[in-house]
Amino acid sequence: MRKLFATLALLLGSLSLASPAQDLFDQASFYVEFYYYGPAALNLKELTARYQSALDRACAPQKDTCSYSQAVPIIQQMVEELNDNHTYYLSPEALRSTRESRQGNAPSRTLRIGVTHLPIPGSRDRLIVDVVEGGPADEAGLAYGDRIIAINGRPLSELPDDNQVVQFLTQSVQSGRPVVLSILRGPERQRLEITLTGREINLARFPSLKIRPDGVAVLKIPDFDAQGQVGRRVHELVREAQQKNARAMILELRGNSGGLLTEMIVSAAAFLDEAYVALVDRYQTERNEFRVRDGRLTVTRNGQAESANLPFLTRWRGPLVVLVDGNTASGGEYLASALQKARVAPLVGVPTLGIGNTTTRPFNLINGGALSISYNRAFFADGTPFPARATPDFVVESSLEQLANTGRDLPFEKALEALGIRSTGR
Repeated sequence: MRKLFATLALLLGSLSLASPAQDLFDQASFYVEFYYYGPAALNLKELTARYQSALDRACAPQKDTCSYSQAVPIIQQMVEELNDNHTYYLSPEALRSTRESRQGNAPSRTLRIGVTHLPIPGSRDRLIVDVVEGGPADEAGLAYGDRIIAINGRPLSELPDDNQVVQFLTQSVQSGRPVVLSILRGPERQRLEITLTGREINLARFPSLKIRPDGVAVLKIPDFDAQGQVGRRVHELVREAQQKNARAMILELRGNSGGLLTEMIVSAAAFLDEAYVALVDRYQTERNEFRVRDGRLTVTRNGQAESANLPFLTRWRGPLVVLVDGNTASGGEYLASALQKARVAPLVGVPTLGIGNTTTRPFNLINGGALSISYNRAFFADGTPFPARATPDFVVESSLEQLANTGRDLPFEKALEALGIRSTGR
């Protein structure tokens, strides 16, 4: 018996255990090779073999102690080579944030006003390109296209660079004291002084509605992340627009980053008599169908159907135009393509991102992160595939520089024109 134990010990001792980095890379490589069903035409085994060589070089000094952190950038580079926005690495922190958004509760954990702003070429000013619904900026009336020219009376042109501008704004907000933003708005370049105070906010996004003075309802859907909440909210807002006698609607999908398919298809039912998507995997062994019709959501998985009543459904039947841009992605593209195919609304803007015919599925990794991979391809009820991107009926280019300098939102103006309504500002 002692001789047997000695022999086993010798054999086990001769085996080299894989490092944490290798274990993580092996897991990610398997997921890519076995499940990937996106548009990339690369040889997946050759791809993973090349990056295995990169990992070997990176881990040579540590060998079996090489850590997860050595593998992560190599995995990121590997999936980036697929050039597929539905396939990407999620850090443990990013995965946590994604799960919070799915629950509709993503706390900021710091004082925020709820805007996304970008630099303007040739200027220190900042252009607001997104406003979080219900945040301080939204409540104070800040809007897409507003140009921030001063903070607490100090012109941004006095600051040495863009980094200093961002730091100045961040510090002003996180001081907890009221902040005065000087902005320029609209083609008239109206100067406004807007006071607001930062607070902790929910960064999860929800649909919002604004009724313009000309009676046009603007329904914005930033994403479809919050489970059980986005689709219902879309129908509530459509009903509100009807109750307020809106004469027409602009569906704002610019920047919509996608999210949950069920939320997208329930939202689509506010504009379509039947909303439908079928998903098929790489091996043609899984077929999942999602359909909303006659007040019911039916999900059929490999021939087994489950249905649920949706008593909150309503249906917009007035004039409708959809705004899209190069950041309209995934579920946003699905919705735009479905409305265009059904001929219930023209699309205005520029072609969308280009992942509107696949869905992504997250696969958990041993380091606490995940790898999201293009897993299914999507089809309409007639069997034709969804297009990779939605191509507008009216192509209208618009640059941030043009918007910042003129205050004119050209795609929005074209949307009004398509509705037969003359632009009269906000």
